[in-house]
Amino acid sequence: MPMYMCRWPNGDFSFVSAPNKQEAVAKLDEIDNAEGCPFSVVEDLMVHIRLEEDGTFELEGFGEVTEEVIWKEYPLLDKTLDKVFEEVKGEPLTREHMEVIGEAVSKERGRVQPQKVEQPVTLLGQQIKNAADRPTSIIDRELKESALEQLKEFKPKGKPN
Repeated sequence: MPMYMCRWPNGDFSFVSAPNKQEAVAKLDEIDNAEGCPFSVVEDLMVHIRLEEDGTFELEGFGEVTEEVIWKEYPLLDKTLDKVFEEVKGEPLTREHMEVIGEAVSKERGRVQPQKVEQPVTLLGQQIKNAADRPTSIIDRELKESALEQLKEFKPKGKPN
């Protein structure tokens, strides 16, 4: 099953395993509506998480291939960090360097905007989307399932024409 990386507009990213992008959007709905966000397919996911003494988990790092996928989604920050680390050559970062990095982070957070997405098929679906900001695919699927259930229970009066 493919692994996807969702690049959220606020700069965060999530990994999700799903058979297709539509299902990835549906799974990520427990976090937020990922519809319109950029997705990358992650061929080789490697994440190392350390168990801390206090019983919590700490992200230790990503595999090289995974890092390549991540950094492709953060080109401004990647370029800035390369430049800063080339300047400091192993020395501690200065306040000025931290400010430059902070500016790059701010630019990355504002760089990605959700793309326009399809609206639900029905007027009811469009009203639900406006009120709840749920993915169109989920709304359309749930309304279809609900309509089919109601049709199964429908008992017309009289003889059919």
